[in-house]
Amino acid sequence: MTTQTLKSVTTPDGATLRYIDAGTGDPAIVFVHGWTCDHTTFLDQLTHFAPTNRVVALDQRGHGASDKPDQDYSVPGFVEDLAWFISELGLDRPVVVGHSMGGSIALNFARQHTSLTRAVVLIDSPLVPLPDALLPVREAMLAGFKSDAYQSVAAGFARTQFFNAGSPPAMVEALVAKITSAPQRLMHTAIDSTISAESMVPGPIPAPSLYIRAATAYATEDQFRERYPGLEVHTIECAHFIQMEKPAETNALIAAFLEKLG
Repeated sequence: MTTQTLKSVTTPDGATLRYIDAGTGDPAIVFVHGWTCDHTTFLDQLTHFAPTNRVVALDQRGHGASDKPDQDYSVPGFVEDLAWFISELGLDRPVVVGHSMGGSIALNFARQHTSLTRAVVLIDSPLVPLPDALLPVREAMLAGFKSDAYQSVAAGFARTQFFNAGSPPAMVEALVAKITSAPQRLMHTAIDSTISAESMVPGPIPAPSLYIRAATAYATEDQFRERYPGLEVHTIECAHFIQMEKPAETNALIAAFLEKLG
């Protein structure tokens, strides 16, 4: 599966969104990538699940091969795009799998569009508030993304926050190149929305929910379970891009979760 197989659809406000749509079988699985990334971060999952499920992976507005209008980007905006997209494709209550910011979108989608949601899988998403000690780092990061040096700030942020010594070097370089090529306005508005209190309201999630946590996450398993009662949480020993660094383990957890759905 490559970008050569991308399809396209145009939103009511005129933005063209491009996506992968492959396989057959119920439930359909919709993959939602993270901040400044695109559908290719889920290629291992698309290949694995296409023989048994319809798999759809969207390049969200502002990302990848989709249109990049000069606008502010937010989790609520991405949620509404996703709801429209799922309805436009006629998907029947899919399982929504989101990585990082994509998991924030999936969480809020499940709460705001419960009738469209079968279940959600959240992969190392920032759904617990930053510790107070990291708040100055957050403000410095946002200021850097708004500055003329935003690309070098993004590169440094990605290298220190998303990867560790065990991350495959070729993967790291490809992702850093992708991240730093994103529009500046997308960078600072989308991440600000993702780590806002409004995007991580505590309480039960109104759909079966799985959280796959990287060992490098700042929040513990228990913090996720306490904040979101009923959330199933598992940790995989790797850095932030779990589905790329440990695809077999990620796919096994998702498959077991789907089996429990019945």
